[in-house]
Amino acid sequence: MTLGSKLTLWVLLPLLLVLILLATITLRRERETHERQAAAEVERIANTLAIPMVESLKRRTPTDLSEILKRSTLERGRFGVIVYDPTGHSFYTWGLFAIDRALRPEDLQPLLGLPQQSGKPEVLGEMPVWSHLIALTADGELLGALKVTMSLRDMQESLARERNALLGTLAAITFILTILISLVIQRTVSAPLAQLMTRIQALASGTPSEDVVISGRDEVGQLSREFNALARNLDEARRRLLEESEHARNVIQSITNGIIGVDPEECIRTWNRAMADRYGIQESEVLGRKLFDAFPALESEGLRAEVGRLLTNQAREFELRYFEHETLRRGRVVLNIRGSALRGATDEVVGAVLAIEDMTDRVALSQEVQQAEKLAVVGQLAAGIAHQIGTPLNVISGSAEYLMMEWGAEKPRPQELEIIIAQTDRITKLIQQLLNFARPARMELRPLDLSELLREVLGLTEHQIVKGQISVETDLRAGLPPTVGDANQLEQALLNIVINAWHAMPGGGRLTLRTRPVPAGERHHRVGRPATSGVEAIISDTGTGISPEHMLRIFDPFFSTKGVGKGTGLGLAISRRIVEDHHGSIDVASEVGQGTTFTIWLPAGGGTT
Repeated sequence: MTLGSKLTLWVLLPLLLVLILLATITLRRERETHERQAAAEVERIANTLAIPMVESLKRRTPTDLSEILKRSTLERGRFGVIVYDPTGHSFYTWGLFAIDRALRPEDLQPLLGLPQQSGKPEVLGEMPVWSHLIALTADGELLGALKVTMSLRDMQESLARERNALLGTLAAITFILTILISLVIQRTVSAPLAQLMTRIQALASGTPSEDVVISGRDEVGQLSREFNALARNLDEARRRLLEESEHARNVIQSITNGIIGVDPEECIRTWNRAMADRYGIQESEVLGRKLFDAFPALESEGLRAEVGRLLTNQAREFELRYFEHETLRRGRVVLNIRGSALRGATDEVVGAVLAIEDMTDRVALSQEVQQAEKLAVVGQLAAGIAHQIGTPLNVISGSAEYLMMEWGAEKPRPQELEIIIAQTDRITKLIQQLLNFARPARMELRPLDLSELLREVLGLTEHQIVKGQISVETDLRAGLPPTVGDANQLEQALLNIVINAWHAMPGGGRLTLRTRPVPAGERHHRVGRPATSGVEAIISDTGTGISPEHMLRIFDPFFSTKGVGKGTGLGLAISRRIVEDHHGSIDVASEVGQGTTFTIWLPAGGGTT
């Protein structure tokens, strides 16, 4: 029920009760007035008839009673007359009386002596009547009694008409009051409150709306004015809050480091643009999810304990440097993570903020710098060796060859001379490799098909590989995007890796060669450089694998896990330099006893990343 309806009822009900009470009192007074009039009329008629009837009874001529009533002009249907003898028996009836009803003598005794008489309402059959009983006496002698009765039906019908008229008037007044009160309440209360409710709903939804205009100086008008002032203040506060919120959001989204905000239940509430751009995970994918449900690797990597300490108020902040994390879509990265507890107005913990600095590129650049420094050292060393050892080697080699010629073909040659010549040739080739590694030859660039290069490499080594009881599986895609490079150098890089795989399976095994196109979104790229699509060559073996302590050094010059005299330790270093000269990358994954997989990525079209 609306407030207007309630107010209408509260105002109308007391008025109706008052009107009903007045109507009841009015009807009761009308009834009493009619009854008094009826009693007076019946008494007057009884007294009037009593005089001639007493004369008639004194003359002992009761037959004169009919003539008396005839002259009285009373209506038979409205009046009744009954005359009793001194013993209380009726001996004459007229009009409404059709039944002879006797009176006891003791009923007449109270009527002895005029003017004693009695009047009262009665019911004759189903007809209400007013009866008046009067004693008929002469000279103190009781001659009998006269009872005159008048029907009250006309009076009741008149009262009913008056009651109906009054009820109709009451109903009309009630209807008019209801309409008037409803209109007044609607205009002064309901309509203003409806406007206020509409404005409140607009405020709740943030929809702009006009002020509520309510004229008048009453409480409703004053309430509307106060509410308009409050609404304007709330609109202004909302506007400022939205501006500050948008500004804060823009600041967070513009920060180049990643920002993750979580609530006390570890649900992600903030995920800035840097996180989406760097790791390929949009805000809509993670908002509302628990941090360690969305990124289970973070829990196994040890971040849950640090975040838990922030949320349980055991620490205000923490810092993890060079934190290694396996991302969902961009591979392994190195991060600096700084966490801070987020506190409310009363200093209670309401969440945590993680500032994430991606150090992957910086670490990679540092490694590249170290590698470049190593290459510079190797270059200087190679140049020094070539200069300092080259001339003595030429003298030794020339002298040994001269002795071989002097010895002649008919005499058996000393084995020592053959060893000297072989070892000087080996030293000369090693110096040449060092020079090539330190000072690579000029590249002749042209579009290349990586699958075709692998087929050529397989053709060069297939005989030896099969001879070593090694099966070969290939999945070399046709129609790969071309890459621009030097065919000879890339072939040498791939050949070095295939030979290493062959040597890692001395007892036989399986060699797998695959190629595939790589969309730009699948690779983690360096900050400030565009993402580039490319092609990959994957070379896998089921050999002995590489131990974890050797994994960090496999690309170092002169590092080799082969036996003495079986390798120079420059093969993988040269392969890596060639791939990086082509703006590519080379990755390795290995497990001891299970095998090793090398992945060579080259940009399509010769782009850079």
